Amino acid sequence: MLTKKLYISFKYAFAGFWFCIKNERNFRVHILAALTVVLLSPYYGFSPEQGVLIAIVIALVLICEMFNTALEAMVDLETTEYNELAKKAKDVSAGAVLVAALCAIACFLFLFLKADIIHNIITDITSSALKSVLAALYLAAGYFFVRWRR
Repeated sequence: MLTKKLYISFKYAFAGFWFCIKNERNFRVHILAALTVVLLSPYYGFSPEQGVLIAIVIALVLICEMFNTALEAMVDLETTEYNELAKKAKDVSAGAVLVAALCAIACFLFLFLKADIIHNIITDITSSALKSVLAALYLAAGYFFVRWRR
């Protein structure tokens, strides 16, 4: 019985995650940014503590975006006409995402903005035709992923 309840709770959780991917462009932007950070991380040789920080910051942004989506859905369920309190709730929720995203950008600048490593990444990618093609495909796939509409 516990296993079935656990399965159902995971099913609903994944449904919520998938809803955000399908319906929220900004969530897809954050997913793409997170994947890019994860793919670039091996070039930097981060310590375990830095890796944990990166994971926490990624989770923070995604969680805030998901709560923003949930709050907007609840507000829209309550009222379809303009309401100043509804606007405030949506704006504050979006502001929380902005704060989390700015925190992520600050962490990115501190951890990833190292000219020598960026040069090594570019050199590594451009030194191999296969890596160049894969990088171009990644960028194209990322563009279409973000722009994707159901």
